[in-house]
Amino acid sequence: MPRTTPFRFHALALALLAGAAGSVQAADYSGAAPDATATAPSAVPPFKHPGLLMTQNRLASIRAAVQSGNGSAMKTGYNRLLQDNRGSHTYAHQALATVEVVRAAGGPQEGRWKNDGFAAYLNALRWAVTGDTRNRDKAVQILDAWSAKFTGFTLAPGTDAPQAWLEAAWGLPVWASAAEILRHHDGGAAGWPQASQDRFNGYLNKLYGYANQASSRTNNWGVSGALAMMATGVYQDDANRYNAGLNRIKQLIPGIVYSSGEVQELAARDCHHPQYSLAGIAQAAEMATIQGDTSVWLLKVGNEPQPRFARGLEYMAKSILYGEGVRDCRSFGLYPGYSEIAVNGYMNRGTPIPNFQNATKRGRPDGNAAEFIGWSAATHGRDDF
Repeated sequence: MPRTTPFRFHALALALLAGAAGSVQAADYSGAAPDATATAPSAVPPFKHPGLLMTQNRLASIRAAVQSGNGSAMKTGYNRLLQDNRGSHTYAHQALATVEVVRAAGGPQEGRWKNDGFAAYLNALRWAVTGDTRNRDKAVQILDAWSAKFTGFTLAPGTDAPQAWLEAAWGLPVWASAAEILRHHDGGAAGWPQASQDRFNGYLNKLYGYANQASSRTNNWGVSGALAMMATGVYQDDANRYNAGLNRIKQLIPGIVYSSGEVQELAARDCHHPQYSLAGIAQAAEMATIQGDTSVWLLKVGNEPQPRFARGLEYMAKSILYGEGVRDCRSFGLYPGYSEIAVNGYMNRGTPIPNFQNATKRGRPDGNAAEFIGWSAATHGRDDF
């Protein structure tokens, strides 16, 4: 028996799943429907660029914090980011034609693919902050190498096809974020050739073909798939893909965060997996906000006075700080990559989340997140709470 089997998807299955991702309503455990005004699609071209998690103003703020002689949460977070050697211009990348996915474990090929994606993002970000063209060149080299060589995922023996959906959903926003910076920072100052951009777009389409299928799930897989759809839509200026992902996120929130605030999978699994959902929602909310839509942050269910996502953040924070709720998570911390984004998002909306703020301060600065973009203190840290 060969070691791997090709993973292929059919156009009909994709179309059916894509339709489901845009129409299936997640169950609301409170029995109420989300506020209709919060679920209507609103994003239309033109998209704002850079426009995934980094805007031009945010990149300028990071640069100012790094260059300042004063300490700050953002500067401390950026110094933590510099400790990751994948962000070095000397990082050794290696593109593969196929990437083997291993169920419930990280195989060596999958690890290579993930590490190279994070390396591209870190080098692109470091170039935008410091102007060091060696980081720019490394990021371009990584994107060009993978877009020229990658053909798809394969499955290790005993691994089900949907595992590739999830891995693609996690990885796609990382790759897209690196490309977004290179393509749009300072009006395209990277000088990334159009032919290379076009080839990368084809690479992103390959990943999207896997990732959007994850959005049909109603747990953290669904959130990850929807986030990947949004990221693709922004990068490709594709309102259909973006809005399908955005609407799916909002459909999922009432089933991810129950009316009590309890986060799905916290009781049944552990302190880690529920935060995959929270991280994905926070990053989706930030992405939407950059595009002029705050509805993910503000989504309420029925007559609830507090946004449902804010309620989930507070519940998770109380579990981490005090051991309250369905699981005692005091021996764990916040998953990296979303805490400072969430604090910033709700402070800007005037919505109090005091326990989550305390948990965020206790965990500063956050670092790498193996599944999502991490280092939120470096990019969104603030000193006024």
